[in-house]
Amino acid sequence: MTDKLKVLENLLPELEKFPAPVKDNFNKAIVEMPDALSDEQASDWLKRGIGIAGQTVRSWEAAAHFFQVSPNVISSMPYSYFVRWMECGATLCEESPTLAAAYFEASPATMSKLRSRHIESWAGLGDGLYKGTWKSSTLACRFFAESSTLLESLSFQQLENFANFLDALSHRSYDLSSECLTLGEQIFPLVGDDKDAFLSLATTLVDTGWREVKSFFEAGAKALPKIHPEERMRFLKLAESLVNNGGTNIPGTMLDISQSLSLLEEDHHYIVLGFAETLLDEEPLAMPEFIKSAPIVLEKLTILQLGRWYQEG
Repeated sequence: MTDKLKVLENLLPELEKFPAPVKDNFNKAIVEMPDALSDEQASDWLKRGIGIAGQTVRSWEAAAHFFQVSPNVISSMPYSYFVRWMECGATLCEESPTLAAAYFEASPATMSKLRSRHIESWAGLGDGLYKGTWKSSTLACRFFAESSTLLESLSFQQLENFANFLDALSHRSYDLSSECLTLGEQIFPLVGDDKDAFLSLATTLVDTGWREVKSFFEAGAKALPKIHPEERMRFLKLAESLVNNGGTNIPGTMLDISQSLSLLEEDHHYIVLGFAETLLDEEPLAMPEFIKSAPIVLEKLTILQLGRWYQEG
């Protein structure tokens, strides 16, 4: 028996009250916990794990995950933040042992990409998606599971915005929200520096045409690569203006506009989108038709002549 186990000897019988994975995972974890862990800290860690295991009939599963990942998690943060991590897990377990298990299981991969000061906020995002139903539980657990992948493309603030978007969409359809969570993993790496504009437009669509949101994600993945990288933000803002002005089938319009822009020289995207922005003030719903006509017009006119043609139109 290690020195640490001797210190914890009086607490070990408590582990016998729970299914074997709890004690088994503790035994594996204790030998991997850092040597710098004081006796008091080791005792506190074990007590917290026992406390989680004893919350409800099924919370032992969360405790088993808690012990399993603890050595990995504590290696990535100061002990004071490790305490916060444990506290967040215990609080989540009070809400749902399944949610807490997902939080613990996702922690090693996520903590490698998350600043320690964001632990509580990250836990709160998953908790915010949970509404006490099995569909909300599935969404919240998947959010925890996919967080590490999402953080490869998103800042933490963007992850917060995405979680808020998923929450708003879940009030319309949990299935659609779950699909967009999956699509987000695929799309955000393609969006580049325009993720904020993309998320803003997606959130707007929840209020104005939530059934189009999935198509918007799919269209975004196809449309944005066709736009000059420096003009993608303007492209998304134009699409958002269409939504706000009562436009319909925004995903289809995005695909049509991007296809037309792809037929132009990339250096001309700036000019054509500039005219399109001006047109929004005059006749917003005519803007897509202007962009779609640009490749045909520029077969006969120079880019400078396009400006005069636009003024006449």
